[in-house]
Amino acid sequence: MKKSYYKIPLDFQDLFPKETEADYGKSRSRLELKKNHSLKNSVDEYIELIITTHLGEYKHNKGFGFQIWNLEFENIQIEKFNTHNYPRQNLEKFLQHTLEKYEPRLKDIIVEILFVHKKTFKGKKIKFFVDITVKGIMTNNTADKYSRSFQFAMGPFFK
Repeated sequence: MKKSYYKIPLDFQDLFPKETEADYGKSRSRLELKKNHSLKNSVDEYIELIITTHLGEYKHNKGFGFQIWNLEFENIQIEKFNTHNYPRQNLEKFLQHTLEKYEPRLKDIIVEILFVHKKTFKGKKIKFFVDITVKGIMTNNTADKYSRSFQFAMGPFFK
């Protein structure tokens, strides 16, 4: 049996279509959120949600999210961050434990974090980019290998 997974971001327009005067009083067909038919895509989206959520931001579970956002406007010496184990190792271990806790579809998770200094994105210089690579094994019946890199900008834009 093929499973389907909810697609992020949720598209609520499918749940609440605009009613016209002609539709008033007619029975509605069953409305559903769009689904993602790929386990890997669903895992990708959920990991991205965890990474992009500030730790403590989610009201109902303060442990959900990633603490890297505490560094967003810090003056980080990127060369030292990338070559020394502290604090990079702490961030990698934190994210690994968070993924082990909240993403049961992966096991044997390995996380690598690398900061890239002053990269240009869409014609603007950015303080730094973060490259997070997550590797592991899917817990489905085939035990497929999982690997995905997530990149995002942090810090203020330079003019």
